Amino acid sequence: MIENLAELRHQLLQKSPHQTTSNFDFASDDPRRMPHLSLEQQKKRAKELLKSLKAREAPARTRAYDAGIQNISSIEPSLAKSQQVIAVELGFDKWTDLKNHIEYASIAQQAIENGEPSALDKDKNTLHIRCGTDIKHALAIAGFCGDFLAFADPYCQGPVIDTHSLSEFLDSRVEFIANAYKLPSKSALRENMEIEYSSLDKARDYQRVNIWLEHDSYDQLILAKLLDYFSEPAHRSKHIQLITVERFPGVNIFNSIGQLPPDAFRVLWREFTDITEEQFVIGQQTWSALKSTSPEALLDIAQSGTPALPTMSKAVARHLQELPSVSNGLSLVEELTLRILADKGSINAARLFGWYINHYEPLTFLGDTQYWDNIDKLAAGKTPAITITKNGVLPKEWQVELTDIGLALLKESIDWLGIAQTKRWVGGIEINPENNFHWRVDRRSYQLSVKYC
Repeated sequence: MIENLAELRHQLLQKSPHQTTSNFDFASDDPRRMPHLSLEQQKKRAKELLKSLKAREAPARTRAYDAGIQNISSIEPSLAKSQQVIAVELGFDKWTDLKNHIEYASIAQQAIENGEPSALDKDKNTLHIRCGTDIKHALAIAGFCGDFLAFADPYCQGPVIDTHSLSEFLDSRVEFIANAYKLPSKSALRENMEIEYSSLDKARDYQRVNIWLEHDSYDQLILAKLLDYFSEPAHRSKHIQLITVERFPGVNIFNSIGQLPPDAFRVLWREFTDITEEQFVIGQQTWSALKSTSPEALLDIAQSGTPALPTMSKAVARHLQELPSVSNGLSLVEELTLRILADKGSINAARLFGWYINHYEPLTFLGDTQYWDNIDKLAAGKTPAITITKNGVLPKEWQVELTDIGLALLKESIDWLGIAQTKRWVGGIEINPENNFHWRVDRRSYQLSVKYC
């Protein structure tokens, strides 16, 4: 469903007239929190680093080396060099870029807190597309006045198959999503998904379309679908732009732009770039490969590096890691889950997810609802890899524990596909334990590879 951000802002401020950036903050000690950087603070850090460099302290020299100053041992440390290190550590190419970011972020924050943020998208009739609703309120509070569309079919899970019609495709997606995420009404889900997909047709009526995404496989596989759809000129606005965010300055654990406060979106607005024809082609190729019953085309994309869209190849490589391993038949999510339980012991399900998403997962792409489907499968059947004690309805009340089977899987002494009770999908590839042969990924080799065995 397409919603107007200006109208939403009016509704939000009527309910909470003093709603500002603080309403979107995490606790002060949460590593996902976006701190408001101070130029004076960063200058102080640079001076402290310079002092350590002059004293030839090893940690400081390592930081300089990691920031690209590789001959720090043979040059005289300077404030400019230490400032460069601080800038690079925060994700900038140079100190002046960090300084400009801090100044602009301060202006953005002040404008929102004063209740008078200008509408940065008012120059063109704009549609904002996002793979969920998580940033909708933040965009409204930040002053954006265009329309908003959540297109959120999670292609990172479940069947993504090549069908003769959109109706058949939606049938397969609805069946999976409703069952995996324990949704009460398939008919309501089907209706909502039909609205989402049909809303893409309206994009051509806008002067500009802006797509807000991150670098993970959840977002990037949705991007592949969008690029494939918009690759047809008749389907798209004349001005279509993309942002793919991999990190945000000062945020220690960055999983999603959904964790950022409204002023951050005014900063990010400056980083949108026009989608190129080469990027449309990458989207077409990836979407076609995702629906294939073989992972070989996806592997080619992962290994190519997709230089015109670097985040796509990384996300595809992570997606392929959900194929069963050649060594124990586990997906990477399953293996990481068992590894956490081996490391931490019996654990609360909510804490298990926290460890998974913040410390073990190399490229975060699952939300908690999606993650529960994975652990349900590990707990299914007569030979489960884990046990789940559901002391209540909510996952925070569950207790999860590794079984002897789970430990044997980690030791690679048994194969999960020999005892698993449920089938699953990786894009167009069905993983059915009843079959004798499967596409598998070799995680032990130096280079990502797949085998049919």
